Amino acid sequence: MKKHFIFTIAVNIIFILHIIASVDAYTPKEIYQKAGQGVVLILATDDGKKGSGGTGSIIAANGLILTNAHVVINEDAGRPKRRIDVFLKPERVTGNMNKDLTKRFDARVIAYDSQLDLAVLKIEAASSSLNVVQFGDPQQVSIGDQVTAIGHPETGGLWTLTTGSISAEIENFNNINGKDVFQTEASFNRGNSGGPLLDQHGYMIGINTSISRRSADGLAITAINFSIKSSVAKKWLSGKNIPVSYANKPSGKADMPAAGSEKEITNKQDGAAGRKEEKKKEKDIVKEPEILTEKNPYNLDKLILDQMKDMEDFMDEMRQKFRK
Repeated sequence: MKKHFIFTIAVNIIFILHIIASVDAYTPKEIYQKAGQGVVLILATDDGKKGSGGTGSIIAANGLILTNAHVVINEDAGRPKRRIDVFLKPERVTGNMNKDLTKRFDARVIAYDSQLDLAVLKIEAASSSLNVVQFGDPQQVSIGDQVTAIGHPETGGLWTLTTGSISAEIENFNNINGKDVFQTEASFNRGNSGGPLLDQHGYMIGINTSISRRSADGLAITAINFSIKSSVAKKWLSGKNIPVSYANKPSGKADMPAAGSEKEITNKQDGAAGRKEEKKKEKDIVKEPEILTEKNPYNLDKLILDQMKDMEDFMDEMRQKFRK
């Protein structure tokens, strides 16, 4: 009888803790508002005509950005690409490139590791008001937990949000020692590389790195995407004298942005009953990966070419002024 009583208490405690965790979890919209401003678009090129594009996360207020090495490194030459442009997120993404890509900065590679597929950049002349994407402890996440990704998938929109769940955990991915990854069905495509995989509190628990689209016999594969665990990046950055720490899980909504629509949304989330109903709706939404932002298709190669040409035209104009 006594054992049964203790067991009942333990079950009730676990249930209560589960309810508390559910109440604390943010909706995808709230996560996007919290972390989106710290996510950047990266364009890298050697010749101004061909290059690579990807996503990065601002990890320090002084302009440090974490991304994939393959986004910014010329592997054939064994060096960073000669020109790297970083674009900060506008207040509202419109799908109009002339409006959305006005916050441009030059960047340089501080360190990279092609095996781990990690690189850290530094924005030149960084603004003092940069938003930082906080690290989350991947040990606090397990298979079945909901996650979101922010990035720039080609034929999708810039700063696109997709949702899914953790599908599997893999140690020493592709036989690379220390490269531990999450597998997720949250949608990735070309352009998502280097972007954050975020837990239900808006913390980065992974760096999106690769996708599987074809099997060895040519069979199409869907919903198999991989994200390097934040613990791998944290350890690697520490070895480069760039310390980062895991953010504590919030007990409430105190750390959410308080201005504008975000405050309005927060004020609407009062009461556990209302929150439980919202969680039920969210669970229905995230059964399948879903693009939550408006689709504004773009071509990555054309975007790189257009941005490089704009800068060349600007430099020509400046040279003409100096000649006068």
